[in-house]
Amino acid sequence: MFVTAIDLGSSQIKGVVVDVKRDGTVVAVKTIKKKSGGIKKGEIVDVEEAVKVLFEILSEIKHFDKKCIKNIVFGISGSKSKFLVSRGVISIQRPDLEIISDDIDRVIKESLAINFPPGWQIIHSFPREFIIDDIEVDDANVVGLSGRKLEANVVLIAIFSSIYKNFTKMTNLVLGKKADIDGSLIFNPMAGERAVLSKSQKELGSALIDIGFGTTSLSVFQDGKIFSTKVFPIGAGNITNDIAIGLKCSIKTAEAIKITSGCAFSKDVSTKEKIDLSQFEEGQSKEVSKRYIAEIIEVRVREIFSLVNEELKNLAKSQKLPAGVVISGGGSKLQGILDLAKEELRLPAQIGLPNLSEIESSHAQITNELDDPEMVVACGLALQKVDNLKKEGPFRFAQGSNYLISEPWYRKIIKLFTPSED
Repeated sequence: MFVTAIDLGSSQIKGVVVDVKRDGTVVAVKTIKKKSGGIKKGEIVDVEEAVKVLFEILSEIKHFDKKCIKNIVFGISGSKSKFLVSRGVISIQRPDLEIISDDIDRVIKESLAINFPPGWQIIHSFPREFIIDDIEVDDANVVGLSGRKLEANVVLIAIFSSIYKNFTKMTNLVLGKKADIDGSLIFNPMAGERAVLSKSQKELGSALIDIGFGTTSLSVFQDGKIFSTKVFPIGAGNITNDIAIGLKCSIKTAEAIKITSGCAFSKDVSTKEKIDLSQFEEGQSKEVSKRYIAEIIEVRVREIFSLVNEELKNLAKSQKLPAGVVISGGGSKLQGILDLAKEELRLPAQIGLPNLSEIESSHAQITNELDDPEMVVACGLALQKVDNLKKEGPFRFAQGSNYLISEPWYRKIIKLFTPSED
């Protein structure tokens, strides 16, 4: 059975196709990296452009093997997201007082009866902890236990409804109007932690910082549970813009300089080191100090970590995460970023890579492609989807949802913005 995971980034769309064997082994058989389109700061802002890119990606996957499009999972993010913990309370009326799975559904439903701000779409709701007869239960699975009253602190994650609407419009156009994406949409920060954080890190207390091109997400964990998550509208793309302004060069040149010569910790760069801009852009003839470029980068990265630290202070977690911070995403590749993180956050810091002990590779090249902090979310999406499908029973899920990629939709791309029925 194949599972295809797609991380819709602002700069690149990353993905991985995994083959889930009958013994539960997960084997990566294909990776995806393609320039993004129609996505800004994690949100779909141009449905037409996003459809074009996604169609090309899924057509390539379909050409590899048609079965790869039967189980697809997408990541969704954006700074217009909310994290909330709501409490649900129900009574157990059965004579034996035993808690069954229906009670879990009831207590979650009860938690949703809140005055949630209008214009938001809840995409995740799951219990963070249970309380039975006023006693908190450590075990996440309370089915079979007994009690008169069941309470649950339920995590709710919502995104602005217009983001969700654009996303479903895009998937319906590419996959067909009858496509069912329920259970195939995962908040990126939730996927990232699945791929990179260990059980020990989440138990001790840690934070995952994913620095993407358009946004930076922060997810905090304590006692093995998610404590909070937040997405900031700033990312590695802002660094590129700063370099372009500072050096008076094109965005393309600024991105190349950032990747090849950038450093986030200017103290590590000698004032004597220079780079020749003519190597990156025709018509440029001057030499620029690498220290000056590092200083430009450092200002923006410090701003990102300042936002992170301010949020940690709001959560009363600043300098109080024993397992420290894990940094992933394309922005984590900047030289010197760990030194700057340790200085700004005053916590241990490390680069986050996908845990490849859970994902085997069909050949060495795929292993190299997955061993990349940019692939954390894609790997996490795949693992999260596999986890969810396995809960449905041994290979009951193998047939999946048969998404159809229709050529006529692509040929009629210019008609995407005709008035909808609603």
